[in-house]
Amino acid sequence: MSRKRISSSLLMQAGLLGLALQPGAQAASVQDWETQEYKRQAGLGMIQAAQAYALGFTGQGVTVGYLDSGIAASHPELSAAIVGGFNFNTHTAYAPGIGLDSDLTPTGGHGTHVAGIIGARRDGVGMHGVAFNSTLFPVAYADDDDDSPPLSLHPDTADIDKALATGWNYLADFKLPIINSSLGINNCNDASDPPPCNITDYSSAQDIAEWMPLSVAAFHKSVAAGSLMVFATGNESQPHPDLLAGSPHWIPELKDNWLAVTALDEQGQLASYANRCGVAAEWCLAAPGGDEPGIYSTSSKGGYVTMGGTSMASPHVAGAAALVKQAFPYFTAYHLQQTLLTTATDMGDRATYGWGLMNVGKAVRGPAQFTRQFDVDTLGFDSTFSNDISGTGGLTKRGAGSLQLTGNNSYSGPTTIHGGRLAVNGTLASAVTIEPGGTLGGAGVVSQVKNYGTLAPGNSVGTLTVNGNYTAHDGSVHELEVGPAGATDRLVVGGTAHLAGTLKLAGGPYRQNIPYSFLQANQGVTGEFAHITYSMAFLSPTLLRGQDLALLIKRNDVPFARYTETANQYAVAQALDPASTQPPAAMDGIYDSLLNASAGQVAGYMEQLQGQIHAGTSAALLGNGDLLPRTLARHATSARLTREKDTVLWADVIQQRRDLDGDGNSRDVRHDAGGLFLGGDTALGSQGWRLGAALGYLENRIKLDTRSHSTRSNSVSAALYGTQRWQAGNGHLNLLAGGAYTRHSLDSRRQVDLGSTQTLKADYKAHSVQAFAQLGYELSVGERSRIEPYANINWHQLRNGSFTETGGQAALRGNSQTQDLSTLTLGLRGKTMVELNNTHIALTAGLGWRHAMGDTLPERQLAFAALPGSNFRISGAPIAKNAAVAELGAELLASERTSLGLNYQGQFGRNQDHAGSLFLKVKF
Repeated sequence: MSRKRISSSLLMQAGLLGLALQPGAQAASVQDWETQEYKRQAGLGMIQAAQAYALGFTGQGVTVGYLDSGIAASHPELSAAIVGGFNFNTHTAYAPGIGLDSDLTPTGGHGTHVAGIIGARRDGVGMHGVAFNSTLFPVAYADDDDDSPPLSLHPDTADIDKALATGWNYLADFKLPIINSSLGINNCNDASDPPPCNITDYSSAQDIAEWMPLSVAAFHKSVAAGSLMVFATGNESQPHPDLLAGSPHWIPELKDNWLAVTALDEQGQLASYANRCGVAAEWCLAAPGGDEPGIYSTSSKGGYVTMGGTSMASPHVAGAAALVKQAFPYFTAYHLQQTLLTTATDMGDRATYGWGLMNVGKAVRGPAQFTRQFDVDTLGFDSTFSNDISGTGGLTKRGAGSLQLTGNNSYSGPTTIHGGRLAVNGTLASAVTIEPGGTLGGAGVVSQVKNYGTLAPGNSVGTLTVNGNYTAHDGSVHELEVGPAGATDRLVVGGTAHLAGTLKLAGGPYRQNIPYSFLQANQGVTGEFAHITYSMAFLSPTLLRGQDLALLIKRNDVPFARYTETANQYAVAQALDPASTQPPAAMDGIYDSLLNASAGQVAGYMEQLQGQIHAGTSAALLGNGDLLPRTLARHATSARLTREKDTVLWADVIQQRRDLDGDGNSRDVRHDAGGLFLGGDTALGSQGWRLGAALGYLENRIKLDTRSHSTRSNSVSAALYGTQRWQAGNGHLNLLAGGAYTRHSLDSRRQVDLGSTQTLKADYKAHSVQAFAQLGYELSVGERSRIEPYANINWHQLRNGSFTETGGQAALRGNSQTQDLSTLTLGLRGKTMVELNNTHIALTAGLGWRHAMGDTLPERQLAFAALPGSNFRISGAPIAKNAAVAELGAELLASERTSLGLNYQGQFGRNQDHAGSLFLKVKF
C-alpha cells in the first residue's frame, strides 16, 4: 500500500474554568455522592458513577496507563495520582508533581484533560475523575514535527509507527491492567489521495502490518501483557472506527483485549463528529464525549477546561474499567471488556452505538451476559455477580475463593466448577457440573447437577433446590451442615437423586436423637453413599432411608477421658462424662462443643475447663508464705544489735516476682507482688527479750502462662514476734519466734472459648496463719564482721473460702479448703561494716538451703456450678521441695539512730523467687 498522509484526530474545544467547592463528608448513599463536584463533570451522571461509588468502588488499588501528549504533573488534581510513566519528547520520567504535557495548544493539554477524566482527585474542588482513587501511569509519545502542533503526528508513516509503538511497548512492560489511547490514525482530510479514513478502507491484516509493523507488534505485546486496550473510535463522522479502535476487524486475535468507544453528546445522542461502532460493534460501546460545551476536566495551564471528542469518551471507559477491576481484582482484560459491554444500556442501533451507553453502576455488579464461555479464576477472592445474566455462553469457575450468583440467570451455556466455591443464591437455568476440587453451594435454584466434586447446600445452613435431576458420581462429596434446633442443610430435587461417593458431616453442632432430614427427591433416590465421614469422637451417625434421607446421631461409648493428656484434664473429663447422654440445658453449649469435638480437640477443651487458676492461686499464696518471716527476721536481727532499751521502728517497701514452673500436668504460674510492711520492736523486761509487731499490705497479681487466666489479691497481714540473745561460748545464740495472720481478698478472671466466649469471675476470701522460729549462732570475725549459721522453720496454713463463678456455662464452684506447708531452712549469713568518707555502711550476704514439706502440690476441689455431682480435683504448679536461698543487703547508717538500705532475697530451684526491698529504720 502506498504511503499516505496520516494524522491524529484529537478534537478539542475551549471551555470555562471550574469554581472551587469545599469537600463534603464521606458519602454513603447514591445521593450523597452526587455533589456539585460530581455534577460539574456531567459524564459521571450519564454513566451512573454514583451507584458504583455507593457500593464502595472508587478505583482504589488500580493503575490506569495511557498514551497521549503527557500530563501536567503539577496540577493539584493529578499530582498525587501519578505512580510512574515517561515522556518520550523530553526523555524524562513522570513522578508526583514532576513532568509536563507536550500539548501546548491554547485549549490546554490533551493528555492532562484525559487524565482528569480518568482519575482527577475527589477533593471538593472543580471536578473529579471516574476512578478518583486510582493511580495514573502517563506516557507521552514522541512528536518530531517541529512545524506542526504538538498533537499532530508526523506525516511519515514510519515515524508515526515508531512513536506510537514505542509508547505502547513501554506501557506493556509494566503489565498494567488498563491502557487508554485517545488517539486516531486516518487520512480523512487529504483530498489528493484515496483516504484510509476508517478500518474498512484497509484490505487485510497484512495491509495494516505493512503500514504499521511496529504498532501491530506492540498490539500483540500489549495483549500478551494482559492489558485492556481502550481506544476512541475517531472524530470524522465515519460509519466505522479508524485504524486503532477497529484493528480487531482485521486482526481478530486482538479482540478480547480491545474496547472501542464512540461518543455521545450532552443529550445522550451520538455526537455529530463521532465515528460509529460499525464493524467494531462486537467490542464497542458509547460514553460521554460532549459536543457543546464538552467535557469539563483538568487543564495543563492550571484549573479546568472543556473539550469534546471521542478522546473524552474513551477515558470515561478506562476509568470505569478501574472501578470494575477493583470490584473483581482477578478479572482479566476479557472479563473487564465483557462486563463493561454486557452491562451497557442498549441504545438500539448496534452499528451506531455498539452495546450501548456504558453503565458502570451496573458493571461493578458483574457481567450481565455470557457471549461465550466466561472462564474465570477467582484467585482466592470472594465476590458476587448480582446482575441477571443471560446469553448463549456459560460460566467456568476456577481457583480458590467463592463466587456468588444472586440474580435470575438465564444463560444457556454450561456451568462448570473446577475450583473454589460457586454459591447460587438466585436462580440458574444452566446445567451445573461440579468437577473434583470444586464446590457448589447456596440457597437458590438450579436446573440440574452432576457432582464429581463437592455439593454443600446453603451458605451456612440452607436449602439448595435442583429442579431436574441430581447425579452424584464416585469420588464425590455431599457436605452436610446442621444448626440449632434440628435445622440442617437440605437438597430438594425435583427429579431423581442418584447417590454415590461420601456423605461428609461438616459444621455442627450435631445433637443426639434428632433425625436430620437432608435430602428430598420427588422422583426417588437411587444408589448409596459409599462412606459417611465425620470427625466427632463421641457421636456416631446412622443413615435413615425413607421418603427423605435423614441422619440420626447417637452418643457412642467412647469416654471423654480417652483423649486427655494430663491428670487435670482426665479429672475434668471424668466429671463431665456421666451427663453426656443427657446434658443439662444450662450447659448445652459446652456439651455441644465437647460431643462434636474431634479427638485432637479434647485435651485443649479440658484444659480450658479445668479452672487451674484456682489451684495456681493456692500454689502462689502458699508458696509465698516465707516472705513475711524473712522480712521480720532481717529487721529483728538488726534490732538485736542496738542498745537494750532502744525502740526500733522500720518501714519496708517490697517488690517481688515468683515463678512456679508447671510439671506437665499443671501450667506455669507467675506471681508478682508489691507492697509495704511497717513494724517495730522494743525491750520487754530486763531479761533481754524484745517484742515486735508488724502490719503489711501486698497487692498480688497471679496468672497462668496465658493472660486469660489470672487472679488479683489484696492481702493484709498482722504479725507478732519476739527475740532473745544469749552468750554461748565465743558467740551468741539468737532466737526469733513469732506468728502472723493474713487476710486475702481474691478476684479471679478466666476466659473460656467453648460454646461461646465466656469471662468467668469469682470474688472470695482466703486466710493465712503462720508460726515461725529461727535460731542462729553468731560469731565475730575481726572487729567489723560477723557470721551466723542459722536454722529457720516456718509453718503456713492457707484456708481458701468457698466461691461460685459467674459469667457463663463453664462456671465452677469451690468449697472452702485448707492446705498446710512447712519449710526448714539451713544457712549461713554474714555482716560487715564498711566506712566510706565518714559514712558507715553495713553489708550483708547469705546462702542457704530450704526444704519444704506438706502440701507441696496444691490442689483444689472443684465442680461445675450447673452440674450437680461433678466434683473433680486439680493441682496447680508444684512448690519446690528443695531450693537454694540467697540474700544481699546494704544499709546506710545515716545517723546514730537512723538508717536506710536495700535488700535482695531470692530462691533458686524448681521455682524462682526474687524479692527486692527498700527500707528505713529509726531508733528511739
